[in-house]
Amino acid sequence: MSGIGSQLPHRLIVLPFLRGIGQRFIMPEWAAITIGRWIFSWRQLTAPELAHELVHVRQWRENGFLQFIVRYLRESQRAAKAGLDRYRDNKFEIEARKAEVAAEDDHA
Repeated sequence: MSGIGSQLPHRLIVLPFLRGIGQRFIMPEWAAITIGRWIFSWRQLTAPELAHELVHVRQWRENGFLQFIVRYLRESQRAAKAGLDRYRDNKFEIEARKAEVAAEDDHA
């Protein structure tokens, strides 16, 4: 993977037992969740999925731990109030998906 995201300090932690927990409390098709520089997943991630999560690592770093949580939740609330999807239309997720699509193109 190229780009600044691949240079960010991060740690991918794969814990298979997280699958059911994430499906219940995050979303049915979840692959990973990033908290700070730690990426938690129930399985190994594809290069595009990792690119997506590395954007979140950068977002956490740029916004600060507590500020990122507040800003992310506010952005989800904004999307929901606008009648949009609180996850897919969250600006932090839109940015991460752009990196994921770019990585898919790189690996096609």
